[in-house]
Amino acid sequence: MSGLFPNAWYIARREYLVRVRSRAFVIMTAILALVGLGLALAPVGFRMLGADRPQRLGVVISAADPPPRTLGLLGGGLNPPSAAGQADGGTPRSANYELVPVSDPIAARRDVQDGRLNGLLTIGRSSSGDLAFDYFGDSSPTSRSLAAVQAASQQLAISDRLTRAGVRDPSAIFTPVGFRVEPLDPNAGRRDTAASVAAYLLATVLVVLTFMAIMTYGNWVAGSVAEEKSSRVMELLITAASPRQLLAGKVIGTCAAGLTQYLAILGAALVGVILSGPLSRAIVGGSGASSPFAGVTIPVLIVFGLFFLGGFVLYAAVYAALGSMVSRQEDVQQMVGPMTLVGVVGYFAAFTALSTPDSGWVHVLSFVPFFAPYFMPLRLVLSTVTPLEVVFSALLLVAGIVIVHSLAARIYSAGVLLYGQRPGIRAVWRAARVRR
Repeated sequence: MSGLFPNAWYIARREYLVRVRSRAFVIMTAILALVGLGLALAPVGFRMLGADRPQRLGVVISAADPPPRTLGLLGGGLNPPSAAGQADGGTPRSANYELVPVSDPIAARRDVQDGRLNGLLTIGRSSSGDLAFDYFGDSSPTSRSLAAVQAASQQLAISDRLTRAGVRDPSAIFTPVGFRVEPLDPNAGRRDTAASVAAYLLATVLVVLTFMAIMTYGNWVAGSVAEEKSSRVMELLITAASPRQLLAGKVIGTCAAGLTQYLAILGAALVGVILSGPLSRAIVGGSGASSPFAGVTIPVLIVFGLFFLGGFVLYAAVYAALGSMVSRQEDVQQMVGPMTLVGVVGYFAAFTALSTPDSGWVHVLSFVPFFAPYFMPLRLVLSTVTPLEVVFSALLLVAGIVIVHSLAARIYSAGVLLYGQRPGIRAVWRAARVRR
């Protein structure tokens, strides 16, 4: 450690200040922070546009002898039983559909065309005596309202047939049966549906944050090394510090600048998430949607922070080493392509693991240093992880960082002085084998 500092610290400080003081950095950070704030508040805007408002369905009962409690049965089919709030003789209302009795079908059709009603359902009888339905509204194949109205109408027709056949209480046939699930894992049944959704959202957010940071700022590191090398600044720096010090300073400084920008964006998004609940309740009412921060706990924050920083440093060292092998900015993406592929594979594998967090392959990858930053926080949120597993995975990650930094320092020390040579895997392999 004494061989790295204070030179590595001076290089890191210079790298950090050059980044954060640039006009492009400030402008881009401000723009991305505003974008993060806007995305966090977007659900409130969608709710204001009526995404969560009940669908108003006009109902015309033209049948001479309609089934008893027609609106109640139809509303029960359209709305979840737990959400349906119906008063005897009143209009059924819920969070999904509001049934509006209609006495003037012509005026109701105009209301549908003008948007005051979402649809108009006419209930009559066919020549065979069965109920017949006529729906006026959105008839596209992807219309969720049309599918729901068709299903509820079918349920009402079956209930009417049973009534005419002499069944006393046909509505009891459609009452949901009791169905208790005893999970194989006792811990799997402790969360209710809302908590499970919140945990899934939180795990998704953690995976996306890790991937975006590694890919974005890893390329920063590689591009910064290539830029200094192409401008011959590297020749001056190499006379004042060793390659190991240059590598450590470059990784620390660029990562610190990236984290500064990342924290500014996340801070703005967090403000938006905090404000979205009160704004949603004040503007459109209701309890609002599930927040991805509902499952955040101190252990989750600590584990995510440790693995996030560990993965950040691990990938950044490799990107810096690969960036040192090129002499032009145009060759950076080609050189870091294999490392980018590793990150992308981990990202998509983590998304697959969201639905199967207890799988054996998920357990294995949570101990692989290049994949642990994705999988261990995910498992902690969605599954049961022992403290020993977290510690063991963290130790493997630290060991991976030490080994990778040792190899990266060899590649870096050879690459920073290579000019005019075609970069490739063979050159990287030769540089990694030489001890300096």
